[in-house]
This record gives sequence, C-alpha cells and structure tokens, in this order.
Amino acid sequence: MVTVGAGVLATTATAALGVLAWKYKGLQSMAAGLVVQLAESTAENESLKSENDYLKSATGASKTLKSYDTTAE
Repeated sequence: MVTVGAGVLATTATAALGVLAWKYKGLQSMAAGLVVQLAESTAENESLKSENDYLKSATGASKTLKSYDTTAE
C-alpha cells in the first residue's frame, strides 16, 4: 500500500511539475511578446518624435505650409 501510494504521489508530483513548466514556458512566451511590443512601440514613438521635431523646424514648417499653398500652382 505504501509503495502504491508513493508511486501515485511521484506521478502526481511529476504531472504537477509538467504543468508548472508548461505554464512557465507560456509566461516566458508572453513576456517575450511584450518585450517585442515594447521595443516596437518605443521605435514608433522615437520615429513620431523625430517627425514632430522636423515639422517644428523651419524647413519642416516651410514644406508643410507650402503643401497647403493653393496659389503656388
């Protein structure tokens, strides 16, 4: 009876470890996805900041205003 109980306990423990490892792997995968999204978001933010800085500059403002000038044609 003790041998059977120990075998069941070992099997249960192994299954529990397998489930925990699977969940941990899933969490790692989710974390990696979040890191990628954060990197993409940061890159997009930097790009938008750079574009905004350009549009605020004399050259960018001039080109933007010229693009709305209907008398230039």
